[in-house]
Amino acid sequence: MNELFRNRMMGIVCLLLFGQWAMRLQAQDLILPAPDMPTYLLENIQQGTDAFGRPSLTVDYRRTKEGVGVVTLSGRTSERQLQTVDSGVLLDESGTLQLSELFSGAMGHDGELYFVVFGSFAEECEFACLVSNVARIGNLATAPATAREWNTQESSSYQKELVGRKPPFGLPDGYQLVRASTKLIAGMPVKVGRYGKWVDAEALTSEAAVTVKMSGGSKLRILTRDGWIAINPTVLQKGAASASSFKPSVIVIPGTASVLPDGFVVATETTKLVPGTPVRAIWFDQLLDATVISVDGKIVLTHYDSKPTSFDKACPLHELVIAEKTVEELASSEAAERFKVRVPQRPTIDVEMDKQRRKIEEDSKRMQAMAERNRQDAINGMPTQPLALQNNPIEIPIPREAELLPLDFPIPRGTKLAACWGQKWNYVTVIKDNKADTVPIHWDDRTPDFDGLIHRTQLIIRKSDLKKLRIKATRSEKRVWTDSTGKHTVEATLASRTSTQITIKKDDGKEVTLSIDKLSAADQKWLRENP
Repeated sequence: MNELFRNRMMGIVCLLLFGQWAMRLQAQDLILPAPDMPTYLLENIQQGTDAFGRPSLTVDYRRTKEGVGVVTLSGRTSERQLQTVDSGVLLDESGTLQLSELFSGAMGHDGELYFVVFGSFAEECEFACLVSNVARIGNLATAPATAREWNTQESSSYQKELVGRKPPFGLPDGYQLVRASTKLIAGMPVKVGRYGKWVDAEALTSEAAVTVKMSGGSKLRILTRDGWIAINPTVLQKGAASASSFKPSVIVIPGTASVLPDGFVVATETTKLVPGTPVRAIWFDQLLDATVISVDGKIVLTHYDSKPTSFDKACPLHELVIAEKTVEELASSEAAERFKVRVPQRPTIDVEMDKQRRKIEEDSKRMQAMAERNRQDAINGMPTQPLALQNNPIEIPIPREAELLPLDFPIPRGTKLAACWGQKWNYVTVIKDNKADTVPIHWDDRTPDFDGLIHRTQLIIRKSDLKKLRIKATRSEKRVWTDSTGKHTVEATLASRTSTQITIKKDDGKEVTLSIDKLSAADQKWLRENP
């Protein structure tokens, strides 16, 4: 695959992985970092948009201590645990990460991000070490992620891990170290260093880095010769006398820790590969079905059948294996014509990028149009898609001129309120007349797709605005007015008033003006309490 294209697509691929891995962990049990791990400082987390206009988060990072371990970006929202894989961006000492919300806005506007090193101490105790501070944006109801102290098992396994990083001290009786010049034969019994001990194993290759299979295990390992492998001199003498004295239990693909499947051979320079040839190619520590795209000497451009074309890879011949039956078919003069139909369609750089850009733009326009229709429907009193409940706990002081929104007071559409987000008060507008415990709101400085429901206990209103609403609501209430004699009554709403008179409106629309001093004491008291 064209290197430029791969580099341009890498950011998109990593962001897609962000979404695909989003539910990997339901809840992270984070522990303090090991002494030899790196640490980072995260700061300046912000919301914004990327080059395509999609909502995104950016956060600055800076390495504060060197160390070992693959650093992974992780985090959570009020809805889920987020997980992404390492994309190599943390090779720099500092930089800025930008995360686009390709998972349908899962980040919302509340979340936290942090760095984690995942692994396993001594291959027996898995860990997730928090190696940075926690950067937060918005309001999360939960406390920030924290790392706990190590338990006894984790401490013990880490000590075992440290011991296993060096070859065992001393040699087994009757054994000598395998040196660079030691000639090994596949199938020879050896001993290898394993967490401070020598254990039985079988040598499967004879390169500078030797692939071995330990007794009782199926997983292969690659070890260097510098103190990690020991052999009995009598075994070497037997091999020198007859190379056919040893037969390996499995055949290894050269330079790897992968076993050659039955009925397959390793591709060589004499293998006549053509575009479309079915092969198997190494993908990390496993073999995957693949297809040859093109051949350039000892390098084969390969497409993994189960992966997008963005994962196409230029592989050396020795990393490909091919079925013996396929080798026989390639000998046919019709092989090139027969196999070429299997070559996947590979778009050009511009076509691929334009396709991705168009899809992003179309998705964004569709989501914005839907949100705007919902908002207009809500304003017009029409049924809409249900709004999501948002959690915005109040974490800062309420201004002196404001108060919490009353629980038992109807709020009309268009009322201006405020909600706490990002450690500040943000204006919101009520988008539908409401009497319920939760209020449908639109964030004034955000697009309609952020509309949602917020509980009244998380909203504030200006005292002066609330007073006006109460007066308006009071005047619109129908009540029975009584004169000072108590003999005459009329049911009507208050239309207007002066210092000496009121005008009331009856159900038939007729208005009547009355002197306040001619009303009952109860009515006069009500007027004083509701100016």
